Amino acid sequence: MDFKSKQAEFSAYIRNPSSNPCPSDVKPERMQVYRELFFNNVDGFLSSNFPVLHSLLSPEAWQQLAQDFFAHHPCTTPYFTEIPEEFLLYLQNERPTNGTDYPFMLELAHYEWVEMALSISTEVLPKINDRKTTLTENISLSPLAWPLAYQFPVHKISPDYLPQQAPEEPSYIVVYRNKEDEVNFIELAQMSFHLLQRLQSSGKINTADFISSILPKHSDQSLHQAALDALQQFANKQIII
Repeated sequence: MDFKSKQAEFSAYIRNPSSNPCPSDVKPERMQVYRELFFNNVDGFLSSNFPVLHSLLSPEAWQQLAQDFFAHHPCTTPYFTEIPEEFLLYLQNERPTNGTDYPFMLELAHYEWVEMALSISTEVLPKINDRKTTLTENISLSPLAWPLAYQFPVHKISPDYLPQQAPEEPSYIVVYRNKEDEVNFIELAQMSFHLLQRLQSSGKINTADFISSILPKHSDQSLHQAALDALQQFANKQIII
């Protein structure tokens, strides 16, 4: 048997010993050591990166979820920090629809992944100044701010709040990392969400031009000032720069 075939046999048993035979030339107790080492590493990364989801499931249900991911998802990355994104792909494309999972599981996992992804992002905020936003400045959405819309209020889900149906209105939030490298979120009104989404697609743009693009024609000065105040509040939190 060549090396690749032996490697495939070895890894198949580690992934799913109930469906694959133990290599004949390795003692089962030795294979169990490898099995526990690999699975416990993956399980540890999942539970630490998805703490809310982990807290909602019984130990048996979490074990089954982690084991099914470990056994059946073909990860395409060697980096442990990318395992959470692979887990999202598994939930979205491969997780069996048996009717027992929470209806918000995928959205909750995505929200928890966003927090992790922003915390380790290599993007850097430019130097922040504290002066007021003026109509002569260019602004853009921070590369460390992600406006998001979910069918379920994922930022509120806990063992005490487990909605079984999505509310009529989506939940709008922005998750962001500030200059102190703290990851926070803000719940948004629909208008504020669309404002940030519009800014995200615009790139760097003059403040006056941006306000003109989002307000109806012939808007009075009070609307312009309200839009400027909203931008200033986001600037204060380094959501826009």
